[in-house]
Amino acid sequence: MKQIFTLIFLSFHTLTFAHETYFAFAEMEYDDKCSCLEISIKVSSHDLNEIAENDIENYKGLESALIDKKLIKEITDNIILKGFQISQAKKITQLFYEGFELNNDGNCYFFFRSEEIEPETINVRFDLFMGIYTEQQNKIIYRNSNDINETYGFFIFKRQTDIKL
Repeated sequence: MKQIFTLIFLSFHTLTFAHETYFAFAEMEYDDKCSCLEISIKVSSHDLNEIAENDIENYKGLESALIDKKLIKEITDNIILKGFQISQAKKITQLFYEGFELNNDGNCYFFFRSEEIEPETINVRFDLFMGIYTEQQNKIIYRNSNDINETYGFFIFKRQTDIKL
């Protein structure tokens, strides 16, 4: 009986305090019309909210960011873009904020467009949240010029990779 109680207690403890692996996803595509990358980044609202509460002064929640341009700029500049960076020929590529979406499925989407770049190899660093969550795993899906998806994984031990545009 004592063993059953211990097993139940440990199972309950594991279920109530467990957190699934942390993930962030990005999708990218090179747009020939603007010679730029179109990028979307998907993160957990819960994880982003927790980080923003600690990093942003007078933070009021993600819902407030939908209408507060200053707040969304702080979130994108101080959190999202610190964990996602593109460079080409060792020059950091500027990313322009295009929009933000907060969904009922518990995820946030951030949309960016890069400055004009050459359709050559880029280096992508995608270590978003890895400084906080050691279990963090990120993934990029790049749709190449042949409309084929290429998938790239990012881990605590592999935070950047080269992608041929």
